[in-house]
Amino acid sequence: MRGAGRGHAGSGGARSGARGSGAGAPRSAADGVDWEGALRLARVATPAGPHAPGATRRSAVALLRRSAQDALPWAAQITGLNRAARQAADTTTVLVVDRVGLQRANTEALRALMGQVPDSATQLGPLDPAARAAGRAAVTAAVAGLLGLVSTRVLGQVLPGAWGAGAGAGAGTRAEAALRAGSNAPRMLLVAPNVLRLQRERDLDRLDLPAWVALHESTHVLQLAAAPWLVEYLAAQVTDVATALMGPAASGEPADVARLARAVREAARTGTVEGEPSPLLTDRLGAQERARLSAVAATMALLEGHAEAVLDAVEPSRMPSVHRLRAVLGHSRGSGAGTALERLLGVEAKQAQYVDGAAFVRGVVGRVGHAGLNVVWREPANLPRPEEICRPEAWIERMGL
Repeated sequence: MRGAGRGHAGSGGARSGARGSGAGAPRSAADGVDWEGALRLARVATPAGPHAPGATRRSAVALLRRSAQDALPWAAQITGLNRAARQAADTTTVLVVDRVGLQRANTEALRALMGQVPDSATQLGPLDPAARAAGRAAVTAAVAGLLGLVSTRVLGQVLPGAWGAGAGAGAGTRAEAALRAGSNAPRMLLVAPNVLRLQRERDLDRLDLPAWVALHESTHVLQLAAAPWLVEYLAAQVTDVATALMGPAASGEPADVARLARAVREAARTGTVEGEPSPLLTDRLGAQERARLSAVAATMALLEGHAEAVLDAVEPSRMPSVHRLRAVLGHSRGSGAGTALERLLGVEAKQAQYVDGAAFVRGVVGRVGHAGLNVVWREPANLPRPEEICRPEAWIERMGL
């Protein structure tokens, strides 16, 4: 995998302004957010991370980069996805970033997805400029809060290039240049200040924790390489759900921008019920969109459960503190450390999804091995249905394994 950056992808005064719609182009939901303003607000409101001497920060970055280099072949050895690993090694860019770097990447990913969602206000005629400006300001502030929250909690994240093309435009560091140059390739982001903070707070091994994080994220890289259709599939499901959410308001309902602001603020709350989408989403969804949302949740459970099962295979001979890492990190999964997109949809991989998804993968691997499980990456029809996540034997039977 291609490495880039020194752990501070957001250290420069990067711009992430909205790519305004061209003359005559249809408006999209992305036009309802001031992306540059949201990023600026998030950057100002988010602490940089733990204070540490320069040598400590450089060491943390170096350990993450080295761990990333070792993690992909390690994950391939465990899963048997060797061909996918070779492809991923040639196409994936590894970026060790700070919190602002993660905010920028998530800004571009959300903007790209929302750009596919039509603006329902245009279906109802021109909107009062003052009302549109007020709504845009509310959504922008809510998005800024979501970006800031996620950037302080996520240890690592994998972004398909198609979801975040153009991230980091206008910045000056090597990592930012890589974000621009590699916009069409998957990117594995490792968040140095968050890893350092967790290591200090929980007194975890400074060598093993980066290796653990990198192995988890490398498993997600393998998933994308083994299932090249996965990004398009998930994007289509998410776009359909978001389009329903942003549809014309019924009598007495708030306008689309107001609903979006409320949904984003709800996503940033820490007290929501684990694993349940916000009623602000589901109350406006029809049966078809609810089914799509359930399918997305089941897929997220599979992806996270697969990564958990890979970590199950780690032995103390290679990661001496692996038992302590399992004990500590296993109890911290309910902290809401989902990505921005997952939190917005209410399907972030919280404790219940880790447990269910991991149980599904373990159940399948226990009966048909990783070779049998890898059938899931062949086509969308092979993904587990929501009702199969808790019944791996049903998926095995449906696959004819």
